[in-house]
Amino acid sequence: MFVPSHIASGFLLGKGVLSSIYKNKHVPYFLLMVTIGAVIPDVDGIFSDTVAGHHSVLHTPILWIGFYTLAIIMSKMFNRKNIQPLGLGVMLGAQLHLFTDWFTARTVGIQWLYPISHKDFSLYPIQPEQGQVTVWEMMKDPYFSFYLENRFLFCTEIIICLSALIIAIRSKNRM
Repeated sequence: MFVPSHIASGFLLGKGVLSSIYKNKHVPYFLLMVTIGAVIPDVDGIFSDTVAGHHSVLHTPILWIGFYTLAIIMSKMFNRKNIQPLGLGVMLGAQLHLFTDWFTARTVGIQWLYPISHKDFSLYPIQPEQGQVTVWEMMKDPYFSFYLENRFLFCTEIIICLSALIIAIRSKNRM
C-alpha cells in the first residue's frame, strides 16, 4: 500500500474509534496518533535498498504490542492518563498498517508470528523479484505497472483515499 493510502486508512480508523469508543470523552491528539501510527512502520523504507527489503521489525505486530504495553506502564508510573490512549492510537494505526500491507502485499508479506517465525504472510502471492527497486522508484515503471496489475487492490486504495477526503471535508464543514 502506498503512503497516502496508509494516511487515509489511519484517519478513517481514528475517526471510527473516536466516534465509537471515545464518543463522550475528549481525547486530544488521538486521531493524529492513529494516523501517525498508520504511517510510521514505513520509516524503514527510507533506509532500505529495495521495496521488497524494507520490512524490518517495524512491520511486526509484537513491536507495536510492546509499544502499547510500555505506554500503559508509563501511564501508570507517571500517573498520566493521556499516555495510554495516545499509545493505543499509535498501536492501532501500526496494526492497521500491517493489516493493509498484508492485504495489498505484492512483493513482501507481513511476519505475523515474528519472532517465533520469519515466514511472510500475504493475501495474494508475493513476487519479491518485482520489488527490487528503491522506495523512491515505486511510482515509476516497471514497479507501478506491476502494482496496477491487481486492479482490485489499486481501486481499494483509491476508495480509501477518497473516503477519507470526503469525511475530512464533512468534518471540517460541521465545525
